[in-house]
Formats: sequence, C-alpha cells, structure tokens
Amino acid sequence: MARPIFSGGTGRSGTTILAKLLRCHPQVRASKPLEIRCVTDSAGLLDVCLGPTDDAPLTVKVLAMVPGGVARQFNSRMRKQWWERTNRLGRSSGLHRGMSAQQREEMICKLHSSVKADPAGAGREFLDDLMKAQGVTSERFWVDTSPPNAVCADRIFQVATDALFVHMVRDGRDTAASVMAEPWGPSTPQAAIAWWEGRMRRAHHSLGKIPRERVLTVSLEDLVVRERDATYGELLDFLGLSDRPRMRRYFSEKMPADRVNVGAWASRVADPEMLAALYAQTRDRLLQEGIEVHERT
Repeated sequence: MARPIFSGGTGRSGTTILAKLLRCHPQVRASKPLEIRCVTDSAGLLDVCLGPTDDAPLTVKVLAMVPGGVARQFNSRMRKQWWERTNRLGRSSGLHRGMSAQQREEMICKLHSSVKADPAGAGREFLDDLMKAQGVTSERFWVDTSPPNAVCADRIFQVATDALFVHMVRDGRDTAASVMAEPWGPSTPQAAIAWWEGRMRRAHHSLGKIPRERVLTVSLEDLVVRERDATYGELLDFLGLSDRPRMRRYFSEKMPADRVNVGAWASRVADPEMLAALYAQTRDRLLQEGIEVHERT
C-alpha cells in the first residue's frame, strides 16, 4: 500500500496548496477530502487506538471512562460529521467523496474487531483500507492535509511507522491575520497570536519525537514567493520523486508569487501595531525555547 504523507501546520499555513501541488505527480494520490479529519480529530482514530491525550477535551476524557465510549463516538462521527459536511467555501466535503457507505461500515467493523488485540496495527490497517477505498493502486504516496497532523505527529507515527511529515509554516503575523478573518477563528489579535503560539509549540514538541529524516519543514513564503525553485526541489528530494511536467506546470501557473501576499497582515487588521507588538513578544518567547518561527521581513 502507499506510504502516507501527513502535511500539517497551524492552519492557514499552506497545507491545502501543498496537496494540490503533490497530487499533480502520478505517484501521489491526495486524500478525498484533502482533510480527512477522522485520524486527528477528537474521538478520531488516534483516540480509538491510543486513547485520549492529557489535553484532550473533557468530553472525550469522560467518554474514555465508559467502556466503548470513544469507539461509539468515532462511529457516529464517521457516519455524520466526517462523512459529509460543508467546507469553508460552502461546498460539500467529507469522506463520502472518496468511498462508499458500505466500505465505511466494513472499515469500522474491522477496526473494532482488532483494536483491542493490536491497537497500533488496527490503526494502520484502517489507514490502508482507507487508501484502498479511495482508489490508491500503484501510487507510491497518499497525502492528507489535516492541519492537526503536525501537533499529532508523534501519535500518528505510533500507528503509521513509515509515515512522512511535511510541516507547513508561515509568518505568524500573516497566520494570525488570516485566522482572524475566518468565522471559526479567534477574533482578537491577542487570541490569534496565542492560537498561533500554542500550535507552533505543540508541533515543535510532537515533530521533535519523529526521526529527523522523516520530517520536512516548508515555509509557505519560500515555496511560493522567495525561494521557489529551491524549495520545490527540496520537496521532491525529500519524497524521492522526479519532476514531472504536470506538477511543474501547476507550480508555475497555479502558484504564482502573488498568491501569497507576504506582509499583508499590516493592512488586514485594525491595529497592526498591536499585532506586531504581541507577535514580537511571542516570537522572542518561542525562540528562547528553541522553536524556530520562520519570520519573514
């Protein structure tokens, strides 16, 4: 079966555009939808196989105290929230785009029949069945872009020990401004910067537990604007892929430099000076902890 690539980041950091680029290569299949969610969400595959983490939502911790509670929630979400939803662009999305309801039910049944005896093995088998249901045949790689992949990398690695991870990063000021514009995002500069800080810290600690050769950090600004060819080549080298015309054409035509407005945060927020000050304090704190922030000036 294909080798999984899990691309993650803070959110609004370029994971989607990365998958759209990679799926242009004949040896890469992208998940349907591009964010499957059923692995890293609360009561997702990781929680079923490995149990909830200490920072899991209280509702999931309570479910874990009831025999079969997390599994039942997983089943419900597989049939509802993850199965069919409306994405941020108002379009229909969800796992129904890549598999049949019968395949879904077979996967759920198979997971629960084997998870007690071999939790990690059952999780990997679920991923393999998911890839197969989504049409993976001869492709070398399958890529999912759920942003929490970065903060859950160490847990994903327990289930998929051959996985590769691409950590998409973006200037924290542009990330904060971008999420503030989203209906689901934090609405104030303080909350947005804190949101970015928390995800950067958690991703750093999680990815730090993965063998170094399995992780590639890609700056969105470098890939699309500043060091395009070098970063594009680094991505291909990391995956051991040769350049292909369709992928190169997508990179040239669909990912122009003006696609990422570096520094646009200054004109997108009501009080850019406040955001800049909050960011500077947070940046210094992260740097003191040894966490690279990938700032672009």
